[in-house]
Amino acid sequence: MRGNLTGMDTRKRPENGAAMARTVSKTITVSPPNLARTGFLALEQEMLGTSGPSCREWLLQRFEEGYQVRLLRPPARGFVEFAPGRASWRALKGADQCVVVQCLRADGAQSVADLLRATEDWARYFDFSAVMIVVGSHPCLPAPTAVARAGYSAVGETSGGVSLYGKFLQGPVPLPTLPQNWRARWAALGPGLIVQCAARSPERLDFARDLVARAEKLGMPARVDLIETAAAARKSLATAASPFAVVLNGDCIDDGQLSDFQIWQAVRQRAAATSR
Repeated sequence: MRGNLTGMDTRKRPENGAAMARTVSKTITVSPPNLARTGFLALEQEMLGTSGPSCREWLLQRFEEGYQVRLLRPPARGFVEFAPGRASWRALKGADQCVVVQCLRADGAQSVADLLRATEDWARYFDFSAVMIVVGSHPCLPAPTAVARAGYSAVGETSGGVSLYGKFLQGPVPLPTLPQNWRARWAALGPGLIVQCAARSPERLDFARDLVARAEKLGMPARVDLIETAAAARKSLATAASPFAVVLNGDCIDDGQLSDFQIWQAVRQRAAATSR
């Protein structure tokens, strides 16, 4: 595999080489030196809301692992975050030869296609075999139709209307798969209220800790399951769609779709039902 995936490669090579020529005028590569200037974190906050915007320190650590961010040049709005399979935070198996999209937000089908093309260019440059993206009706995921227009096709699915789409750049390559053992994953978290949260979002982590504190006041055993590494995410995430989930006694009551108020109401109702 060519080069250094961490972005720390000091070899001189032209940015506008043949592999990158198609998209250089449409996207900006976000990296540690220009992170503040690009305004990426503000745009991510705007487009993701409370569902998981990154803190600066978390993102800088991910860049060291090969995490990549591409931002559309204004006036277009959108961004894509992607990573080699070995550094992916998605619950995906067998993706070591692939690049996996971590997050994609864009206004319009053409913007989606431009961002995916930038991802493919990077994947080709570093000799990866395919680009994979998790899609579905979940608010944290892009719609299947949007990525299908960019030439992606379904390669697998799991419960909750979540599918895996991919574009193969060179092959053959073993097909990555989405987990199917979600109930086993929920049960493995243990009894009581478990609020699973990735370390990337301080807002979600603050809510997770507050929810645990309130549940404990109701007499429920509760804890935060903090996902701090990509390997832990691939192994233990409770949903395919979101890095945030609420699991109560082995049953997932939220996979990142409910509002904070709705989650608390669901927890209170379960607590009241079990106390009767």
